[in-house]
This record gives sequence, structure tokens and C-alpha cells, in this order.
Amino acid sequence: MPLPLSDLLVVSLEQAVAAPMCTCRLADAGARVIKVERPEGDFARYYDKLAVPRGAITATRAATEPFAAGGKRAAPASPPPLAGEGQGGGMQKDSGVHRHPLPNPPPQAREGADRARGEEERGESAYFVWLNRGKESLVLDLARDDDKALLAAILAKADVFVQNLKPGAIAKLGFPLHDLRRAHPRLVICSISGYGEDGPYAQRKAYDMLVQAESGLASVTGSPEAPARVGVSVCDIAAGMNAYEAILEALYAREQTGEGAAISISMFDAMAEWMAVPLIQYEGGAPPQRIGLAHTSIAPYGAFKTRDGAHILISIQSDREWRVLAEKVLGDKALAADPAFATNVARTARRAETDARVAAVFGATDEAALTQKLAANDIAFARVNATGDLASHPQLRRIEIATPSGAVSYPAPPARSDAAPRRYGAVPSLGEHSAKIRAEFLPDTPEPRK
Repeated sequence: MPLPLSDLLVVSLEQAVAAPMCTCRLADAGARVIKVERPEGDFARYYDKLAVPRGAITATRAATEPFAAGGKRAAPASPPPLAGEGQGGGMQKDSGVHRHPLPNPPPQAREGADRARGEEERGESAYFVWLNRGKESLVLDLARDDDKALLAAILAKADVFVQNLKPGAIAKLGFPLHDLRRAHPRLVICSISGYGEDGPYAQRKAYDMLVQAESGLASVTGSPEAPARVGVSVCDIAAGMNAYEAILEALYAREQTGEGAAISISMFDAMAEWMAVPLIQYEGGAPPQRIGLAHTSIAPYGAFKTRDGAHILISIQSDREWRVLAEKVLGDKALAADPAFATNVARTARRAETDARVAAVFGATDEAALTQKLAANDIAFARVNATGDLASHPQLRRIEIATPSGAVSYPAPPARSDAAPRRYGAVPSLGEHSAKIRAEFLPDTPEPRK
């Protein structure tokens, strides 16, 4: 079965997370993605060296796991096995593992945690491996006329152009977006930035944590004592996924009209939309408060500690569920019938007492017995896990990706369809495809000396 986007050529002048997230999804769906990198490479290549081949994971854990009780190091767990494609594993092995060595990164990029600990660099950047599978790496110096000519030749044949340079930077390099739209009316252009192409903040540098703060997200994240960053790059990811869906919409429209589009996506806009409910609540007179692993509008909805030390989070979404929880799990028929706790509004107003009733029973029960009872009574719950728990989670699907250092495993993309197959290609080394691409798009031009 052909891949959904297998006839598309995508060119992306990209770095970091947001644009690579978008183009990674396009590559997975079959598009040919040419990733244009500056001579020193996408700086995300040098964030860390922690994407290591699976065979090295056990040794790495043995060196980094905390010591177990009694002064002995806890035995490292082996990496969980990969399930095959179609069995929930999402694995797709690439028959040709690329082992081209990466060039030496800039000196400042080599100074990191590994070097501070005196360890050898042993893998690729986790961020880069995650978001750059299946792409071709083309190194261009757009201060050079011959490299500009190559980019222009590729754009003339491209279906999609993605770029996440600072607003106005692409024009200064000789590729004004309005000129590209005029010259290539079928081209879909997507620009991703921090605050958009115009407005008072347009020229500000914007990174994920900055936008988390500026958009108000940090103000509703964390404990009552202090705001906190969401632990993954949600602003980048949201912008990248918004770009992906907007590009697909534009390509669908192009099938009807023959016309491309110029799309603008900003990280701030993406996160402001996610903040719609807190903003509506604020403007309605009840701004949300930070309450950690609890819910501002629902009770009980939070984490409670069991007798043997596990933290179990429950979510009671209706008054019927509350009655089931009170009678069947807490063992308190009187509480189930008490009008003072009968509605979510009442329970939220008495949050401290509501939570105390739940905490008392949970704290006197071991995890296994409690979770069995919650499951039997169809109460929504989850264990508050650490990253290490995710690594061996029975529900986790993985893919295995070829990288310059070897095959690396990580979670599979979430979409599964029997009508839309995916391709999970290798992660390229810097400039790996430059000569091939130049010969293809400018066949009569010799490879320049740099």
C-alpha cells in the first residue's frame, strides 16, 4: 500500500523542535523531506548525547542508577522487548543502519553533562533522534550564491516549504515569502515563529519555556508555592502539530483549486489557544489556582498515597461515580448518601474534607488491593509513574530507528490506521545527502569547495 504523502517533496529550513516535529510527521506519512541545515548543523544535534543504541542501555543504567539499600547498586532492568508491527509494538527496522560519523560540533556544544563527568560521547541527541527520522540532510551556507541557487532549484520543484527562522530572516537570505508565492503558486509555505510574523512581540526570540511563561501556562502549572515548567516542550510540540494539520488542509485545498498557501504558525498562538479554559474562567471571575496533581474544577480528582507508598490518582467525573467510589471503594454508604457531598460543586467547596475522606482509606490500603477494587468498580485511576516506569510500561509501543550511532528505541507515534501506513526511516548524519541532492537538482554544477 502506498504511503499517503509519497508523492510530495518537502523542503524545511529548520532547527530545534517545532518545525522538525511538523516535518517528521510528514516524513512518517511518506513525504520526501529535505532538511536544510547550516554548516554547523541544527543546534538540536548537540543538546546531549543520550540517545544510545539499545545494547548500551543496560551498561548506561548500571553506571547511573542510584545505589540500592545496603550500599549495593540496584540491578538494572533490561530494556523491554519490542513488539512487531501490527502487534502493538510499532517497530520498523531499517535494513541499512547509517554509520556516518557526525562532524565535530562547535566547542561550546561539546561542553555538557557528559564531558563534565568525564564520560565519552556515546550517542546522538535525544531531541534530534526523536524528530528527524526519515529525512535527508542537506548542508547549505545561504550566504553563498551557489547554495542559494541550489535551494531555489529545489523550491521550484517542491510541494511544501517549512521554515522556522526569525520573522524577516528568510527574506534577508534572498527568499521573500511573497516572491516565492508569486513564483510558485502551487507551493504551500509554512512559517513557524515564536510570536507570529507581526505584532509588538514579533521580533522577540522565543523558546519553549519562555512561551510557557509568557502565555500564562506556567501560572497554572505546579504547586501552590510556585509556578513550574511543563516537563516537555509543549509550546514547540503544539506549534509543530498545528503546522502539520494546517499544511494538510492546504494540500487538500490545493487539490481542489490548484493554489498553494502561505501559513503562519506561532508558538504563542498555539499555547494561548490551549489556555482558553483558564482564560474563560479568569474572565468569568474565577481564575484557576495552582494545586499540583489536583483539578481546579473537580473533586475528588488528585493523587493519594497508599499504605505501601504508591501514589494513585483518581478522577471522579460525575456524581454517580462519586456514589460508587464512596460506597464500593471507601466502604461508606452514609457518605454516598450525604447531601453535603452529593454534587461536584459541593465536593469542590469542601475539597479538603472530601480529599481527607479518600486519603484515609487509600492510606490504609496496599496498592494491589486498592487498584483491583478501583478497576472492579470502573473508577478512573492511574499510577503516578516516573520515566523509568514508562520504559517498562505494558501499554508502551515502541519503534526502532537507525541512527549514526546504531539503532535507538523510543515511543511510537500515536496515530494508528489500517488505511494510512507509516515509514520510520533513519536519522541522517549532518550533510549526509548533500552531494546526491546537488547532483539531482543542479546536475551541471560541480560540488563547491567550502
